[in-house]
Amino acid sequence: MLYDASIPGSDDWWLVRLGEKLGDGLPRMHKLTSYRDGDALLPIDGAGAGTRESYMRFVRRARLHVVETIRNARTDRQRVIGFRTGAEGDENGDLAAWRLWTLNRMKVQQRQFFNDTADFGRAYLLTAASPDGPLWTVRNEWNTVTEQNALRPWLTQAGVTYGFDQVYQVETLTLFGPGYYRRAVRPSRFATLPQDGTTWSAGNGWEWREDRQATGVPDSLLQQSRTVDGFGVYEKHLDTIDRINEITLNALTIIVTEAFRQRGIKGKLPQFYPEGHPQAGEEIDYDELFKAGPAALWMLGDAAEIWESAVTDVTPIYNARRDEIKVLSSLTNTPQDIFDGDSQNQSAMGSQISREPLYHAVSGMNDQAEVAITQAMATSFLMTGDVQRASITDLETMWAKINPATLSEKAEAVSKMGGKPPQRWIDTEVLEMTPAQQRQAETDRMSDAFTAALSEATTSE
Repeated sequence: MLYDASIPGSDDWWLVRLGEKLGDGLPRMHKLTSYRDGDALLPIDGAGAGTRESYMRFVRRARLHVVETIRNARTDRQRVIGFRTGAEGDENGDLAAWRLWTLNRMKVQQRQFFNDTADFGRAYLLTAASPDGPLWTVRNEWNTVTEQNALRPWLTQAGVTYGFDQVYQVETLTLFGPGYYRRAVRPSRFATLPQDGTTWSAGNGWEWREDRQATGVPDSLLQQSRTVDGFGVYEKHLDTIDRINEITLNALTIIVTEAFRQRGIKGKLPQFYPEGHPQAGEEIDYDELFKAGPAALWMLGDAAEIWESAVTDVTPIYNARRDEIKVLSSLTNTPQDIFDGDSQNQSAMGSQISREPLYHAVSGMNDQAEVAITQAMATSFLMTGDVQRASITDLETMWAKINPATLSEKAEAVSKMGGKPPQRWIDTEVLEMTPAQQRQAETDRMSDAFTAALSEATTSE
């Protein structure tokens, strides 16, 4: 049992505090996940089950999935290409750091890490010891939450992760503090952490499986990456997204109902069949007489004419939606042409200016992500005993260019350089090579120089 939960700062107190924080955040995570996955729908009230299901199918067709485009406009431009450390001779990137990055398949995991940060405003890197070396896993607030140090917010004061062990039928809450971790368990036949957007209370019944386990590093193994304000990149604009979807729904509703426009017949029509008709004297059934159909032919009297309701023009509705998308793209620093692809009439300078807010946004997200990545990298090197590379002040993340140049632009820039700048500077700044490509290029140049010298010596003989 947790006997010290009322003592601030104790492990019991942190476990309960963070467990409740995790549970309270689940409705927010469910809401953002529904928008991320394109499942956010307009509320439907006051309809029967059959009507609701039929209408919901129609509503699903009206969804315009714009949040993925807003997110990907940023995260597609986030790509780690190397690291610099305090080790000697790592101008083209430290190989030991890159091996650690590759070992943890971060070329793939980084996409989830950056996407979770953009979608939810916060994501986490958990570093753990393993026989093959430090192991990194990406987590989000569906199962992980932290509280940051008040004076050094880039460091985790305490954090918890939730898990469920199907073999032993227990739930686990693992507490991570500076330099240690500790696991608590509770018997359960199933995971009680809900996935439907309801809150969760950690409740009672938890027992510590073990005492504090020292990690050998001074800081927590759990590192938080976040946006500047902790909100997802589109979280503040969900109302605008709802308006866009509702406008789309209204337009589709009008288009569909136009196929069933109301028709009528104006004029004085007889109530009974006239004399001489096979059904003379019988009341005329106009519902049967004027059946609708592609080959239907109606005979009307001279005084009767067909009336049809006016066609509704949906162009203003779609124009309103286009204006809403423009507002959304402006508020989220997303270039408008990413949504509609209409950039053929835009000059190169105009295109560059329109994308500058996006480049600044990506640069800011890189700066935020680098804090968690370098902290996890330093922790990993401390685990392996490499104190020199673990120096956090010397660790630097190398990012790919946010706006990479085309091959023709690179070739033109190199020709204008005239060979005056150092080749390494040209490789990095102009050709935008990754550290691995630079090392290969340097090897190739040495091989070419050796071959040329050997050829010259053979010819002179």
